[in-house]
Amino acid sequence: MYAVIKTGGKQYRVVAGQKLKVEQIPADIGATITFNEVLAVGSGADLVVGSPLVAGAKVDASVLAQGKGDKIRIFKLRRRKHYQKQGGHRQRFTEIMVSGIFGADGKALAAADAPSTAAAAEKGRGARGKKRDGSDNLEMIEGIGPKIAAMLKAEGIDTFAALAATPVDKLQGILDAGGSKFNLANPSTWAEQAALAAKGDWAAFDKLTAELVGGVRK
Repeated sequence: MYAVIKTGGKQYRVVAGQKLKVEQIPADIGATITFNEVLAVGSGADLVVGSPLVAGAKVDASVLAQGKGDKIRIFKLRRRKHYQKQGGHRQRFTEIMVSGIFGADGKALAAADAPSTAAAAEKGRGARGKKRDGSDNLEMIEGIGPKIAAMLKAEGIDTFAALAATPVDKLQGILDAGGSKFNLANPSTWAEQAALAAKGDWAAFDKLTAELVGGVRK
């Protein structure tokens, strides 16, 4: 039993118990959200296809985590104009687990086990901000990419707590030592972001980073 839903301008084929990442949806971790834009629901001969939506059908899901995807590098160059500019973008996403699929008559067609859904949500809370080796992922800080994270680690700054305790002038000195390619980086909010991440206050962290572009307030 599956459903095809639409969210964030994209379509997803989902089944009960499935985890997936969708375009960011404003919701707290552990909250239940409902997708009412269902394009198809059922299976085999019982599949119901909407025109374009299946009236009355819906899909419920639990929010496991809020985060950002891998950074996309942006490089602009104008030949013979002595102009070049580097930047990046990290798309925000919401990780969800499908908890229930409901048909056009509102009848539940499939459901995930409640204990496993809750456990997955709790796992999503604890895993956020951590790499696979259990260390803090400094690249979650708006304005920090892989190269800057490596530079900070080389200076002994490899945790959110350590970054939060590092003065801005020292961070700027590390960037200056890395050369002119880091001229666009601005560490003025890194400690503030890191302090929230160290406490695990992800709601406040998301609110803050939403106000930033490249680590700088808009």
